[in-house]
Amino acid sequence: MKRRWRKHHLSQPGEVNITAFMNLMVILVPFLLITAVFSRITILDLDLPTAGDPRQNANTEQPDQLQLEVTVRKDIVEIGDRKRGRLKLFSVDAEGHYLQEISAMLQQIKARLPEKTDITLLLETDIPYQRLVQMMDTLRVAKVVQNGESINAELFPAISIGDAPSGDLRTANGSTP
Repeated sequence: MKRRWRKHHLSQPGEVNITAFMNLMVILVPFLLITAVFSRITILDLDLPTAGDPRQNANTEQPDQLQLEVTVRKDIVEIGDRKRGRLKLFSVDAEGHYLQEISAMLQQIKARLPEKTDITLLLETDIPYQRLVQMMDTLRVAKVVQNGESINAELFPAISIGDAPSGDLRTANGSTP
């Protein structure tokens, strides 16, 4: 009789108990959803200066073309032309009012040269990251009121980043400030 019971017991498939696995999933799925980072990442395309002989690059460019450079230093921001020198100097304040002045000047330059899209941003070594991001946003777009509506106008979206030179630039008229 025992043999029959053993044969009968072995011939039926075993029962799978997945209760413990289901309990684990009930706990893990909400935990993983809560800890997941749902953020929108914005990517800016940046250009690095090209390697090569600067004299060769100067020969291929147009002689009167404006090459805008914005140099960010600890206490000042300089806007200038690579060939002609400094155009304007802004002192940095904690409230960020200098960004509005820089944006106004860049809007004037963009009005004179609407086809120009490139600009070079040069930074000293100890400039905080937040200040870099604010400056890049100021160089890329400007908030303009048009027909009673605030829109973002494109200024110079092609931004090249580099290290600021250690010396001061000369002003556009050749003097030093």
